[in-house]
Amino acid sequence: MKRIVMLLLVLGLALGVQASEIELREDHPREYVVQPGDTLWDIASRFLTRPWQWPAIWQANPQIDDPHLIFPGDVISLVFIGGEPRLMVDDSVRRLSPQVRRETLDRPITTLPLDAIAPFLRYPRVVSEEDFADLPYIVANQEQRILTGSGDRTFARGMADAQVGDEVVIARLAFQFVDRSEAAVGDRGTRRNRMRTGHAQVPAHERPSSEVWQNTFGRLEVFDYPIIGYELYEAARAMVIQAGDPAILLIGEGRREVMAGDLVLPVDDFVPEEQFFPRAMDTVPENGRVLSITEAYYGVGHYQIVAINLGTADGIEPGHMFSAFRPGDTIRDNFRYPRMSRAAFQSPDRVHVTLPDEYAGQVMVFRPFERISYAIVLDGTNAIRINDVLDHPDRTL
Repeated sequence: MKRIVMLLLVLGLALGVQASEIELREDHPREYVVQPGDTLWDIASRFLTRPWQWPAIWQANPQIDDPHLIFPGDVISLVFIGGEPRLMVDDSVRRLSPQVRRETLDRPITTLPLDAIAPFLRYPRVVSEEDFADLPYIVANQEQRILTGSGDRTFARGMADAQVGDEVVIARLAFQFVDRSEAAVGDRGTRRNRMRTGHAQVPAHERPSSEVWQNTFGRLEVFDYPIIGYELYEAARAMVIQAGDPAILLIGEGRREVMAGDLVLPVDDFVPEEQFFPRAMDTVPENGRVLSITEAYYGVGHYQIVAINLGTADGIEPGHMFSAFRPGDTIRDNFRYPRMSRAAFQSPDRVHVTLPDEYAGQVMVFRPFERISYAIVLDGTNAIRINDVLDHPDRTL
């Protein structure tokens, strides 16, 4: 019995993918047995040069319940129907193969490794400038300790509507995102400022402008760059045990100790989609870039996480794919137009040349916010870095 790997729930999605020519890998197998730990992206990569196009070649069997599920042991076969490639799953092989009896069934495989994205489905939060200004905050800890943890009490202001028993998130401010796309001087695009206590802890090029600058030159329109959001990371969960000003919170489970100045957020009700449908946007927004990378200084690669400067306001949804390109440097042509040469004076517009952008890899969005989204790196030839440019996933040159 044949079974589809992923149900094509949206006809328009399939038609959009089919608009691009499907390319099979030269070394693709005729059959593949699904292994524990496989993801749909891994399997698609064995057959396709552009794995994000997999929805166009899965062949559905309408007689099967939940045809979008496949399990370890299923056999995926490449067949041709009307001259077009199709991938089908023969799950009867799995059922009839000798195996040890299990009390619980194997879980179906997922599009992505959920353990790689799970922390980013819960712990980081991105809030707008307006919401950030009104967030409650920790004013002091029990016995005015600098740091406190699970089982201790802490005190929060700005929680006028809190009720006893409410669960909240205590989060620490990490980054500020500023829109410098209209900057008259300096770097353009979205800048990520690292937020920490004490300017000396943060390099000058990574910290926000000083209060003196903000209250003088920063008030001029040319330097008044809009803040598009703040990124916070969950430190701990807490429960309101006494309402008031300040409210008393009892700290529960946590990843970090709580300190004065931490912010209080409602528990996020975000529910991740069980399956992500890789697909391209009809029109890729201009000026899309990689904002930040996680757990790395130089760059990130396979199954690591990046933040991009596009969000739901730009039409971003879970599953949207992008190719990331390293912007080409502008260099001086010292071979034909060396300094102080006649050629340089006669053709000043040809002295400098901008090198082509270099393909780095592909990313897929799994959690969008209004102006910023988190994406996972799925493949590539180079490390993906901050300020890499985003384009259509079909483009690799």
